[in-house]
Amino acid sequence: MKFIVFGLGSFGGSLASKLVALGHEVIGIDKSHDTTERWKDQITHSITLDASSKDAMQTLPLKDMDCAVVAIGEDPGPSIMVTAMVKHLGAKRIICRVVSDLQQTVFESMDIKEFAYPEADSAERLAYRLDLKGVVESHKISDEFQLLEVSVPERYIGTKVSEVNFVGEHNVQLVTVIRPAKEKNILGAVHTVRKVMGIISSDIELTKEDTLLLFGNVERLEQFIEQ
Repeated sequence: MKFIVFGLGSFGGSLASKLVALGHEVIGIDKSHDTTERWKDQITHSITLDASSKDAMQTLPLKDMDCAVVAIGEDPGPSIMVTAMVKHLGAKRIICRVVSDLQQTVFESMDIKEFAYPEADSAERLAYRLDLKGVVESHKISDEFQLLEVSVPERYIGTKVSEVNFVGEHNVQLVTVIRPAKEKNILGAVHTVRKVMGIISSDIELTKEDTLLLFGNVERLEQFIEQ
């Protein structure tokens, strides 16, 4: 897959290099030449560019990228400006790093739906999430085991939980199901929130919008997703 990462600070640089290590093509963008020089040997392309300039942004192959990640640091102003530019120029998928609830609210009003948070391990988690199709979030328990939030595979949409042999056939454990619901934020914009269903009944029917929280061996989880 092809990714473009705006902002090669600690989070953005780590994310870009991890994605390259996972076998993806990554263009890294930063306005600081020293920063792009620091990462140039660890990512596919490292470009010094002012992402707040529309003329400069139009030189980038945004429409050819599978995903654009706005990983710009603590100042929300430039992050919001770059996100607006990326959206205007037709990026297929946008993920924004957020550092405050207000910043996320602004992004939601721009119809941005995917976010990353600046925890210490979030760059690695996001890279793993982008590496496997269908992974919404990952939580590393150990080198061998993970908790994964996974979109319901197409083959199980409309199927009851009792009809999916998670343990016997796939050797993974279904922990719970997360189902979206609509709410209004403080600006009055309708956005989607995640509702955890807790201990789930075996007769719950899985829908296209659901997310499965699964626990298991990494290889078994990957097999379940990629079948």
